[in-house]
Amino acid sequence: MEKVSSKQMNSIDNFCIKAIGIPGIVLMENAALKIVKNIDLDKYDKFTIISGVGNNGGDGLAVGRHLSILDKNVDIFVIGDVRKGSKDFGTNYSILRNMNIPIHHILGIEDLKYLQKSIDSSQMIIDSIFGTGLSRKVEGLFERTISTMNKSNNYILSVDIPSGLNSDTGEVLNTCVKADKTITLQLLKKGLVLNEGKKYSGEIIVETIGMPKIAIEKGLRTF
Repeated sequence: MEKVSSKQMNSIDNFCIKAIGIPGIVLMENAALKIVKNIDLDKYDKFTIISGVGNNGGDGLAVGRHLSILDKNVDIFVIGDVRKGSKDFGTNYSILRNMNIPIHHILGIEDLKYLQKSIDSSQMIIDSIFGTGLSRKVEGLFERTISTMNKSNNYILSVDIPSGLNSDTGEVLNTCVKADKTITLQLLKKGLVLNEGKKYSGEIIVETIGMPKIAIEKGLRTF
């Protein structure tokens, strides 16, 4: 199976969006639907979703929307400055607000009490904080949030890559979500099967999200 670096994946994304004309929000919607497909909806009814403000977080918000539409109990938390969020994150954030789906913001240590309460009453945690572009150490409130997630006994599903894992090397960037399952999108990320990646990714499933072959070939040749 083809393994890609973060730069290669970014190049493939850009080719899909800019050269072919597939809107990023379409790819995000496809990703969300594939993630929901991999959840046992007969077994799980209560979810805690923790999203960042990039495209990985946008995936998580879209997943939350679909689970809510299916009448599942969903608590959605956002960590990070939404004013600096990606365009497609912003679209899904606005949709949730228009649907009157509550969004909880993790802005300080006190907010982790509400996160802990949600986790204690839920069955599954969905991790969509950081995506493949992460290269810095995870510190501060992000570190505390991931620690809260990892201390639970809940099943953890990570979107694309466990938050805190270097997508290229499999190195843990100070701390990392320890997932039971990772749904990685379109192509296998190198870091999932290198070094500590195997330990933190759990079961790895690759799901396609509608990227055409020409975009993948062009992106892989770029780097």
